[in-house]
Amino acid sequence: MRSQGSEHLFFRHFTGQGRIDGLCILLVTHLLPDRPRFIDALGQIGRIGAILPKPKSVHGPTLEWVSQHYPVLPLNRRWTNEPDSIIQQIAPLVAPHERLLILDIGGYFAKTQVILSEYFGPRFLGVVEMTENGHQRYEQEVLATPVVSVARSPLKQAEDIQIGLSVVYSAESLARNLNRTFNVCEAALFGYGKVGRSIARDLRCRNLHLGLVETDVLRQVEALSHGFRLITKAEALSRAELVICSTGNGSLDLADLQALRPGTMVASVTSADDEFAFSLAQLPWPSEEVCPHVLALNRPDGTQIYLLNRGEAVNFVHGAVIGEYVYLVLAEIMEGIRMLAAGPLAPGLFELPESAMRTIARHWLADFHGVDQH
Repeated sequence: MRSQGSEHLFFRHFTGQGRIDGLCILLVTHLLPDRPRFIDALGQIGRIGAILPKPKSVHGPTLEWVSQHYPVLPLNRRWTNEPDSIIQQIAPLVAPHERLLILDIGGYFAKTQVILSEYFGPRFLGVVEMTENGHQRYEQEVLATPVVSVARSPLKQAEDIQIGLSVVYSAESLARNLNRTFNVCEAALFGYGKVGRSIARDLRCRNLHLGLVETDVLRQVEALSHGFRLITKAEALSRAELVICSTGNGSLDLADLQALRPGTMVASVTSADDEFAFSLAQLPWPSEEVCPHVLALNRPDGTQIYLLNRGEAVNFVHGAVIGEYVYLVLAEIMEGIRMLAAGPLAPGLFELPESAMRTIARHWLADFHGVDQH
């Protein structure tokens, strides 16, 4: 059972090895209420040069606390694609004697890691990436630096299950704000990846009619083996009253929004920039917030569709609460820092050794659940 101070006790296992001299950490992060404890722990490993908040997941009091203690940089994909801008932003944050390490969420530095490597040389230790979307972005680039990805580790899978549960909870809560329920409704899920699997399993328990839209043949086989029904994109758009998008790869475009049946509710698992192939700011239709966190789009034919949480990651409406499982991945990030600092590693994608994952799991089981492994 979790006790008071479990987080502090758990983090001590990964900060107790001491501070790494001359290390500057840039942290891309969701600024959620639990994040200050993690930031404080990171500060025991190296100097935090700046916090770069994910713009759609900022908790006001947490941002206020961070701003009092650390430099805060705005984060968007445009400046990370601009060579001159990235150097102007980053170079002043790193002292001449320091080595730079970036903790990324979503591949913001995938395209500019080459530029940073050229500028800082061996002083740029590399990147730790947390998400599947980010992993894929780094995978698509020619890497000039080592990237430690925790996106596909067994520990991250435990977190992904909880993320799926939080997505369904938030989506149903917002549906109820529209005076609707999931009971016996037609639903379509785009994407049967790690989070998508969890969403599908939870939706199956809610007495609705679920169809899966998945383009990868291996995942199609897996979905069928788990008892789910595959449908085409056209079927989903014409029939679904609820659409949940979990691909991170432009699952819907403007024409798809036009094809949705009137009254359809649309929810995303990740940011709108990643999940949709349209810009919310440039939608040609009038819109209005019909209830908290629900944006109604008024289409030319006079019908409406609804974007839950305005098209952004729906579970952030309720703080994306996943309990103590988040600490498994935060510990992986800390171990990724030490792995890069110990180097040298060649440019490329890396995972933590299985022995490190098992150590994290043992500490987590003991500190949060009282499970003694001896």
